[in-house]
Amino acid sequence: MKIFCIGIGGIGISALARYYKHQGHDVSGSDQTDSELIHMLIKEGISVKIGTDSNNIVRGTDMVVYTVAIPTDHQELAYAKSIGITCKTYPEALGEITKEKKTIAVSGTHGKTTTTAMMYHALKECGINPTVIIGSLLSGVGTNFIPGDNDWMVVEACEYKRSFLNLHPIHVLVTNIDADHLDYYKDLDDIKSAFQSFVDKIPVYGCLVTHQDVTLKTVGESVNGDSVDKESIELSVFGDHNKLNAQLVIALIQKLGLDEIKARKGIKEFKGTWRRLEYKGKTSNGVVVYDDYGHHPTELNATFEALRSKYPKGEYTLHVFFQPHLYSRTKIFMDEFVKVLSKVDRVYIMPIYAAREIDDGTKSTTLVERINSSRGHAESIVSVSDLPLAIEAINDTKAIVVNIGAGDAYIQLNKIKFS
Repeated sequence: MKIFCIGIGGIGISALARYYKHQGHDVSGSDQTDSELIHMLIKEGISVKIGTDSNNIVRGTDMVVYTVAIPTDHQELAYAKSIGITCKTYPEALGEITKEKKTIAVSGTHGKTTTTAMMYHALKECGINPTVIIGSLLSGVGTNFIPGDNDWMVVEACEYKRSFLNLHPIHVLVTNIDADHLDYYKDLDDIKSAFQSFVDKIPVYGCLVTHQDVTLKTVGESVNGDSVDKESIELSVFGDHNKLNAQLVIALIQKLGLDEIKARKGIKEFKGTWRRLEYKGKTSNGVVVYDDYGHHPTELNATFEALRSKYPKGEYTLHVFFQPHLYSRTKIFMDEFVKVLSKVDRVYIMPIYAAREIDDGTKSTTLVERINSSRGHAESIVSVSDLPLAIEAINDTKAIVVNIGAGDAYIQLNKIKFS
């Protein structure tokens, strides 16, 4: 088939493009902005156009796959539909693939990516090499797609716009359920209903693995991840939240009757994923720097607690460079962001990353003012391009820096020469 991917630079669509390429299809795509990920796809033989143009879609194209983030009147998508090309969203296309596999779907408001990666490492150590589609780049292999050699598949299942309802899982892991994506969902109960609809898809011979405080019902078996002794879990990545994620993986391994000792070895050897408390190195001033994708108050808090477990308060100072993601999320969770960010030693707030949204008047400077009013220590960074200089200006070897957010600040972070 000849397949065209709109938004191919996205972490999900790029994984799907790699999957199709591996299956022998002729794959190409487009994206609004250039990126390191796009350069990787080009090196792998996937043609990519930068910018939107209906001419990017050549005659003979069999299918167009597009990210749910683009508008319905997107030029390329509208053109493809007008000439009768089959068009599928990313979750619809992924759902078709999961029909053909014994799929383990990892869902939850927070921790999906890390748990998906842990699941892969555990299965691989047990001698099962599944196909993997994940929302980040796996450490060591540097890709978000791994081709399997059997009919097992592990996928990250996103709840945004109920995307995961397109999937066909046998086993489901739910890390947690929290209020998020409130630009789409009405409230927490609405989100919970979406997760219930998702686990309703589990067949009677499948199972749901989650923690005791997550109240979901399934026709399959329910497996309590808390039954695994958290303190017995050895990890290379740090943070209590990662041990909670690992509990779910081990619980499913037990249910599948696989070698738990080997699975634990695989989890211990897991070194992390791209932008999930990723260690970047030290600046020329000897300052330790991490990068993280967290963009919700709960995620920020988990990241800060993990860093404090490794770098105790009083002995080290924690400097946070935060790029808020979405006007709606910043506005809705303003109080929660203020509470979490007021606890760290120093906060530098960048302008809000709009992503798919139109400016509603919410300002990052308001967050700065609120933090300082709450006895925190915050200042504004006028432009995201100022991030490298701001980090390199810190001259304290006891300072720990984390750049955090789901926007594009990490691109500027990569301009720093780390040792």
